[in-house]
Amino acid sequence: MLARARILLALGGVDHPRFRRFVSRACTVCEWEGQTVESPSSAVDCPWCHAPSRIVREELLVPIVAGKHPIAAALSRLGAAAGGRARAQSLSPARRREIAIAAARARWRR
Repeated sequence: MLARARILLALGGVDHPRFRRFVSRACTVCEWEGQTVESPSSAVDCPWCHAPSRIVREELLVPIVAGKHPIAAALSRLGAAAGGRARAQSLSPARRREIAIAAARARWRR
């Protein structure tokens, strides 16, 4: 089951490969209008005249997990991915090595 997440697009347009979009499009030449579910990288032309179409409205489709708010969970996943990279860049090589050694020892203890 999927939920529409307008709030994520209002926060600056999230272009994330895991999330599909519910898009309302209109043709730039003729009067065609339509709605479709698209991946973030797809560009759709008008099915009537094959001219480029413009996005009128866009919403992300976010999976619903029982017991969790879908929009909050999606924001958390996006923030966690960015936060991990930022943390790794801020650590010194010696500190990263210490963390890796501790993780390896914990794995081998099991």
